[in-house]
Amino acid sequence: MKASRLIAVSLFAALGVSSLQAQTTWYPNNAGYYAELGYSALDLKVNGGETSTPQIVRLTVGKELHKYMAVEAMYATTASRDGKATYSGEYTGYGLMLKPKMALTGSTELFARLGWARSDITASAAGATTGSDVLSGAGIQTKFTPNVFGQIDYTNYFHRSGIKAQGWGISAGMNF
Repeated sequence: MKASRLIAVSLFAALGVSSLQAQTTWYPNNAGYYAELGYSALDLKVNGGETSTPQIVRLTVGKELHKYMAVEAMYATTASRDGKATYSGEYTGYGLMLKPKMALTGSTELFARLGWARSDITASAAGATTGSDVLSGAGIQTKFTPNVFGQIDYTNYFHRSGIKAQGWGISAGMNF
């Protein structure tokens, strides 16, 4: 019950921060789309057990709602399994997220992600698990050119049934 309250408070706080400025500029309907391709060494942990580190590839597409908020869809899948013989894991998932953000400089911004993810996890120590959970994360993004950007983020993809799937990632993206 406490986790759902924390999520609700976090979501309302993020939305509140994004609406602090009265002069926000909304993007026209035909602008503000972007796509990212990312890589992460995901930590799959089973309670009381070992950790597997499969490498995942993540594709994210998004739409800027205004300069402080975007909405995103994500798909991630295992690119390479961990080389451990005793314990290995795989991850495949998709989700929808809100992405509140704030500018640090003209080309760098901090962001958070909060949404829902459907995950399919296979961990040799715990078997296969499929389920939905809250997806959350935070990171920093910087523009290399007006249309190309890079980011570093930490994302929690799944935390249920005694299994955690989370990790650091890097991404490169392009605005359209």
